[in-house]
Amino acid sequence: MKPIRIFFLLTFLVVLAGSVCAQRRVNPVKSGSNNAFGVNENKVPGDSIDMSRVTRVTDKNGNTVLVDTLTGVQMPDTLGGPQTMIPKMIQPLIYSASVGIDIWDPIMRVFGQKYGLIEFSGELNLHNRYIPVVEIGVGQTNYTPAKNNYTYKVGVTPYFRIGCNYNFIYNSNPDYMAFAGVRFGFSKFNYSLTDVTLTNDYWGDPGVVAFPKQSCSLTYMQIMFGIRVRIMGPISMGWAFRYKTRLHESKADFGEPWYIPGYGSRNSSITGSFSIFYTLPLGKDNWQKPPAPEY
Repeated sequence: MKPIRIFFLLTFLVVLAGSVCAQRRVNPVKSGSNNAFGVNENKVPGDSIDMSRVTRVTDKNGNTVLVDTLTGVQMPDTLGGPQTMIPKMIQPLIYSASVGIDIWDPIMRVFGQKYGLIEFSGELNLHNRYIPVVEIGVGQTNYTPAKNNYTYKVGVTPYFRIGCNYNFIYNSNPDYMAFAGVRFGFSKFNYSLTDVTLTNDYWGDPGVVAFPKQSCSLTYMQIMFGIRVRIMGPISMGWAFRYKTRLHESKADFGEPWYIPGYGSRNSSITGSFSIFYTLPLGKDNWQKPPAPEY
């Protein structure tokens, strides 16, 4: 019996030793290749680029591409980064400056509008893309609404607006512009209500009163969309539709103002502009011709 016990004991020790060795066995893991870009060691050779035989080329879109000269595999150069995600602005920073005159109100007064005078603007064109704008004008009205019993008057009053346009086709032909913009305006003015007729139901005789001087200040915002086209030489013309909304208005003692210089009629939220511009080119030596379209 003793030899049998020794046999079983030796068998047990052999099995135990094999189990321990199996648990401690670790499959070797290869370290990342030092001369390859994006190598996956568990895949077949040739599915990655070996940097020892790589060359850099630029495609027609301006992207830098890594090419394995042996296998022909291509891969974008992540160090160079995607160069076409944001279109390059081909025009110089200081592109041009323009002055303009808005003749919308004079034209509309010919067709029966009862308010407004004239407006001027100044612009600085950056990269033919971003266009800060200052607008200054004067407004006036002397109007007796039909079927109403008063006359509303505003003397010649200045106003101003500041804002910016964004040209959507900044890398296209600079003779054309399609833009959106925003304006913030301020107007402080006096107005009067005269010949206000009050009917006295008791005595039967109407009375006439006046409110000769009311003061008001207003801040407002305009959102606009428009186009501009060069007509000849430095002269261009453009029009825009403007949506307007009041931001803050002081309270008057007697009624609300009907006309606000620079804003227009308080009862309307849509207005327009039609302007003639004279453009002075700046940095013209650095102007670039837009690339021809690809078909």
